[in-house]
Amino acid sequence: RIFDPHIHMTSRTTDDYQAMYDAGVRALVEPSFWLGQPRTSPASFFDYFDALLGWEPFRASQYGIAHHCTLALNPKEANDPRCTP
Repeated sequence: RIFDPHIHMTSRTTDDYQAMYDAGVRALVEPSFWLGQPRTSPASFFDYFDALLGWEPFRASQYGIAHHCTLALNPKEANDPRCTP
C-alpha cells in the first residue's frame, strides 16, 4: 500500500485516480495551493476549500483512495484586503 504525501488532485482526471489505485496508492494528502489568479473574495476561498473537503474525498473514494487535505492561504493572497471576511 502506498501513501502519496503531496499531490494536487484537483487538476487531475479520474483516469489518474484509477492509475494510482492500480499502482497501489490507497491514501493521499492534497495541499491547498494558489490557483494561478488572485481570489477576489472570501467566497472564492470557501468554494475551493469546500471542494477539497467534500468533492475530492468523494471522488477519491470512488477509486478506493482515502483523500486528506491541508488548508492554508498562499502568501500572495494573505495580504489582500478584499479577501478579509
